Amino acid sequence: MRLTGIVLAAGKSSRLGRDKLSIVMPDGKCLAAWTLEAALNSNLEQVICVVKPEDSLAWIPSVHLNAASYSITPITPDTRTRLRIAICTDYAYGMAMSLQCGILSAMAYRTEGVMMILADQPLLQAGDINRVAEALAANKRCDYAAATDGEGGKPPVAFREHMLGPLLSLSGDEGARRIMLNCKYAGTHVSLSDYCFWDADTEPELERILDYVNGLS
Repeated sequence: MRLTGIVLAAGKSSRLGRDKLSIVMPDGKCLAAWTLEAALNSNLEQVICVVKPEDSLAWIPSVHLNAASYSITPITPDTRTRLRIAICTDYAYGMAMSLQCGILSAMAYRTEGVMMILADQPLLQAGDINRVAEALAANKRCDYAAATDGEGGKPPVAFREHMLGPLLSLSGDEGARRIMLNCKYAGTHVSLSDYCFWDADTEPELERILDYVNGLS
C-alpha cells in the first residue's frame, strides 16, 4: 500500500518553553531528527515534514535536507524526492492547520493514504511505523489504523485516501483523534511499546526520554 507519511513538526513547544525539535540527543542528532529518520527508514513511499516558516531546519540532518524538495516546488518526475518540506504559515491557529498543510501536499502524490507522525516522539522506530501501515493494508474494511498503548488510538495513525476529506474538515486544535472517535469510521489498533508514545512536552517528560536513551548505551 502506497502511504505518504506526514511528520508534524510545526508545534509551538509552549509547554516546554523552548524549541523541542532542536534538543540534542546523546548521539549528537536533534530530537526531531530521530523521528524524521524513523519515517525515512520505514516503508513509507514519501515523507512530508510540516514546519513553521521561521524554522531554520538546522535540526534536519544535512544528508536529508540537501536531498529534500519543498511544497512550493511542483512535483514532476524530475523533482520527485523522498522527503518534502511543507511550510505551514497558519500553524499558530492549531494542529488542524498543520494537518491540512501536510495533507494538501500529500495529495499531489496521488497517494493511497497518509500516516500522521508526531515529530516529538523520538523513540518511535521504523518498524513501528511499518506495523501500523501493514495493519491498514491487511484490514481492507478499516478506514484507519492507529497505534495504541491500550488507551485508544494514538499517532502514528494511517488513513486511507477517502479519509482525506474528513481530515481536511478539522479546525483549531482538533487532531485526528476526533476522526477516530467518530463511530461512522472503522479502525484497527496496533499495540506498541509505551516508550514509543513518550513525547517532550515538559522537562520531566524530556528527562525521561534522555534517561531511557542513556540507559541503552
